Amino acid sequence: MHRKIAASVTERSRRVSYLLATLGSATALALTPSAAGAQTASTVGGISYGECYEAYGWYEYTADGTAGGYPKYDTDGSIDVTKYDNCDSWVDKGILQYSGKKWQNGSWTSISWRQVPDPWVGGDGGAPGEIDYFVDFQDVRDIRFRVCNVHDGIVDGCGSVS
Repeated sequence: MHRKIAASVTERSRRVSYLLATLGSATALALTPSAAGAQTASTVGGISYGECYEAYGWYEYTADGTAGGYPKYDTDGSIDVTKYDNCDSWVDKGILQYSGKKWQNGSWTSISWRQVPDPWVGGDGGAPGEIDYFVDFQDVRDIRFRVCNVHDGIVDGCGSVS
């Protein structure tokens, strides 16, 4: 089970290395629809710039036919964004963003980076300031995630969630 307390820099580095090494192939399948079967699931994780926020959770998608010459998918999952205690005070909060393509009105529309809608602040009883994001989308492809720092209303310092 994922710990909800801040880890040391060494522990975080080890966790990130482990995630990248063990989930690399699963992530490629989970986030690259062309390689997918009927349903694919994966654990995902990433850290924002300055190791301020960690995103960690699960993500799955299920094939839902084709549209415009591409497969389309319905997704499901939950990704928590948690602040590390050692983060500099210049960061106001962390957010989870996504991008990809959505089938609507008879064509594929590009989704530029935007915050995942409807975050649930308070998490599952874990760390203070934890935010749960439900990543449930229909008729999409090529969905990507990133965890970002927000300061003075500016979103930056994004790290890939894979």
